[in-house]
Amino acid sequence: MRRILTVCTGNICRSPVAEAVLRAALSDGVAQPPVLSSAGLHAVVGHGIDAHSAEAAQERGVTLHDHAARQFTAEIGRESDLILVMETHQRQEIASRFPQLLGKTFLLGHFQKGRQVPDPYRQPKGMHDHAVDVILECSQDWAGQIRKMIT
Repeated sequence: MRRILTVCTGNICRSPVAEAVLRAALSDGVAQPPVLSSAGLHAVVGHGIDAHSAEAAQERGVTLHDHAARQFTAEIGRESDLILVMETHQRQEIASRFPQLLGKTFLLGHFQKGRQVPDPYRQPKGMHDHAVDVILECSQDWAGQIRKMIT
């Protein structure tokens, strides 16, 4: 598993945070950690991480890097070994638009009985706090599973 993609709607709140969380979780003690990236199904192309999401992530010790939102494409999906989405409707959209990618597309909350990461866009900071907390919890499960595959 060399390339992991996190996907949300706009690629400015949830998926860049999930990307950063998984990058940190999979870099320690791994000789060749996977390449992590993110995209949005309806991306706010070129925009950075939402200020509330960035603040919530940083308050929880998540190191964020420069980010510019990008649009999910079939090519980006093909290049990925694993695609992690935040909500069921995003998986359904990928299935509809890019059926060949469905087999490698899963919810970030897959190991938590299909838990979904709520969209905090244009919501108060408390919603961003909650979304980041869910991302942190769900990412731990994926990191454990991915580590088993790459080590």
